[in-house]
Amino acid sequence: MAFPQDPLGAKVEFQIGAWTDVTEHALLRDLITHTRGRSGEGQAVDPASCTLTLRSPDGLYSLRNPRSPYYGLIGKNTPMRVSLLSGGRRMLLPPDKPAARAETPSATALNITGSLDVRIDVALHRRPGQVVELCGKYVLTGNQRSWALLIGTNEELFLRRSTDGTNITDVACNVPVPFPSTGRIALRATWNATNGVVTFYTAPTMAGPWTQLGAASAPGSTTGTYASTAPLQVGDLYSLGFLPSDGAVYAFQLRSGIGGTAVADVDFTAQAEGASSVTDAAGRVWTLVDGAEITNRRILFSGEYSDWPLKGDRAGRLVTVEGEGAGILRRLNQGKKPLQSTLRRRIPSYNPVAYWPMEEGTDATSVYSPIEGVAPFTPRALEFAADDTLPGSGPLPVVQPNASFLAQVPTMADGTWQVELVYRLDQMPVAETTLLQVRSTGTARQVQVRIQTNQVNFIGLDTNGSTVFSNLATAPEFTGGWNRLQIMATQSGGNVTYLLRWIVINSQGYTISSTVTAVPGRVVDIRSSFGAGLDGMSLGHLAVFTGGESLAFNSADHGFNQERAATRLVRLGTEEGLPLRVVGAAADTTEMGPQRSGTLLELLEECEAADGGLLVEDREQLGLVYRTRTSLYNQEPKLVLSYQQRGLAEAEPVDDDSNLRNDVTVQREGGSSGRAELTSGRLSVEDPPVGVGRYDDSTTLNLYADSQAEPMANWLLHLGTVDEARYPTITILLHRAPELIPTVLDLVEGDLIRLTDLPTWMPPGPVDLVVQGMSEQIGVRTWTVSLVCAPGSPWRVAVAGDTTLAVAGTEWSTLAAGVTAGATSLSVATASGPLWVFETAFDIRVGGEVMRVTGISGASSPQTFTVTRAVNGISKAHLSGAAVELVVPARVAL
Repeated sequence: MAFPQDPLGAKVEFQIGAWTDVTEHALLRDLITHTRGRSGEGQAVDPASCTLTLRSPDGLYSLRNPRSPYYGLIGKNTPMRVSLLSGGRRMLLPPDKPAARAETPSATALNITGSLDVRIDVALHRRPGQVVELCGKYVLTGNQRSWALLIGTNEELFLRRSTDGTNITDVACNVPVPFPSTGRIALRATWNATNGVVTFYTAPTMAGPWTQLGAASAPGSTTGTYASTAPLQVGDLYSLGFLPSDGAVYAFQLRSGIGGTAVADVDFTAQAEGASSVTDAAGRVWTLVDGAEITNRRILFSGEYSDWPLKGDRAGRLVTVEGEGAGILRRLNQGKKPLQSTLRRRIPSYNPVAYWPMEEGTDATSVYSPIEGVAPFTPRALEFAADDTLPGSGPLPVVQPNASFLAQVPTMADGTWQVELVYRLDQMPVAETTLLQVRSTGTARQVQVRIQTNQVNFIGLDTNGSTVFSNLATAPEFTGGWNRLQIMATQSGGNVTYLLRWIVINSQGYTISSTVTAVPGRVVDIRSSFGAGLDGMSLGHLAVFTGGESLAFNSADHGFNQERAATRLVRLGTEEGLPLRVVGAAADTTEMGPQRSGTLLELLEECEAADGGLLVEDREQLGLVYRTRTSLYNQEPKLVLSYQQRGLAEAEPVDDDSNLRNDVTVQREGGSSGRAELTSGRLSVEDPPVGVGRYDDSTTLNLYADSQAEPMANWLLHLGTVDEARYPTITILLHRAPELIPTVLDLVEGDLIRLTDLPTWMPPGPVDLVVQGMSEQIGVRTWTVSLVCAPGSPWRVAVAGDTTLAVAGTEWSTLAAGVTAGATSLSVATASGPLWVFETAFDIRVGGEVMRVTGISGASSPQTFTVTRAVNGISKAHLSGAAVELVVPARVAL
């Protein structure tokens, strides 16, 4: 191809079996146009798209042309991607290559039995809640375990070590890894052979400086690490079975002794493009296997090519396909089918022998099972879909007078078994009544749960009706809300423990049990003839398991209530086979209410709205990325642009009320509401000229507690009353400023950019902006990137002890006397609230002029401020009564 980006290796690929390069067929005009993210501030995320035109000689890309070698291989939603070579090289671990790694064979020098020092420089695509492999000398086969460095389910770094090749000891850091928004961080773990202490460190890169992460461990084993025959691996630890590293590795070191000699020292950034093996500084040869590659290729777009419209002249001299690829959101937007309840979705994944959800509709007569080979049953006198109050379920049936059911269980193996269901019973019957009966082939042919006022009788009867076990106990919290009922028979040698447990959903449980000489047999059926006093009881999700206690119902019964937003996003993605990674700390995201009915996209967007972050498409794979709200706080600019900079094409301010919201109500789904309104200032609800009038808004969010509604309302009010000009689009002409290409290519939604050196006819800068979305056009001689932006100032939040972000101002401060343009002393009056306190220099704004306060004197109002004038290039006289305010006020984050 002959366009200016050729040195960057522009590539268009379709997944036709393997990934196939189709760049040679791309036309030279308007080669690529793609967009992703949001189209405007406050807008929902739009599906990413990428349009391009391909030459299709002889109908090469005609999906219905049987003469094409691609016939039957291309069609609607053929995976596609667009990439360029730019920036520094690294070892790439592609998300679709789960075993990708670099490895070097075992050697005597690599078997460090004394103090250990492991270092790795990585940029990870993170998925909270899963163990991630980083590096190690660790193979399960033949018990060749030495050590492994991993990231735990709570994003904590931990070192696994074995002294004999078989048994392991894990030592974890007591704080999570503070991943930056870029994902790149250097990680280090040391084990001191003298006292067995493990210490963890982080650094921006392998070059340091290293900062201790959390507290060092307590003294531990001083026995040396096992000298295994396992290779040293970086990336996937081939036999371990946890989640492999997904992203990039920049460097790795293994040192003998803390800070000692590097016995392995590989710098992947210094290797040749496409190298399949490298020799490190210690002379070791590393082989890249299973998809790992040395490259500086950056993927611009990943999607599905859904349109294949053919165009051509009658002679067939130029046949083209002018189509469009789309991100995964296009398909998700078209999905209309709500996901099933959390119980209905989760229980089958735990391989039950039998399962009947009982979520039938109102006109149903039989209860069906989603498990193959499990027969339906036809109950009597159950009113279907009559109770929809269990968060983890769809509507369930309610027992009517003379109700009964019999559910037959397919043949299963003899041994430990478990029966479980959910129920709600308002009060105990007066007379003893059988609630549930499990029939088995074991010693206790009938296992019954009988209840009456304030007590439960758990009994087992043999074939003759004689008692095998009996346990009568009081039954606290057996009624009054949704519970789970568990009946288990656990075999241990010649004994069986029969256990009855009722668990108050989202709370505690109670257990009674009996251990007798018996065999458990297998479950034959489950039945009940609901007696007097059980009318009005709700029940459902009857399941049978074998082989040990199942945790299938855990958390799913209450719809994962109080689950963190990022955790829910990742869980939903895993359940639906949708790659979804998180940027930011998952543990800092909002606690959510129960997951209720909705399409996948609705549930994902519900998480985004509750936390207040950004859910966007992943440009590196067909999936999604969630940028947490807290990851947007107090960022350093990823890109700084001077207004006079070559290549800056559009950066014009807009001052309108399209995003103004000064009266915000947040309604918690199923709960109460919170309201926040701005009652003073230029953007207050007061009528002009004091304010701007009322701009009200309301939203319903799936929050865990009522107490979250008002803080969220105040945060949304804060975002909706930013008193500054907007810069909705920043357009950069990269063909005029190629030096910006690597930085711009690394920009992702949520990153901060900064405009400086604004002309005098514009509001004074610098201006901080948060990237909300972007569009890109690559042509024959042009390369244009347009960034959709929102104000960055509201994302500067207070940090305790910070010399800039912890400065607290006081409201209602004004100049007590007018000042000239050159005055360096101000008299500042405070009408109410605390007086100003000086601890370190800070900036104030008076009449649009920014001044730096270098001292404050006076123990009463007015106080005297010593200032440096014209910090933002503006110096002018100010009248008495002019408002005095902080440039960077200490705003409390949500």
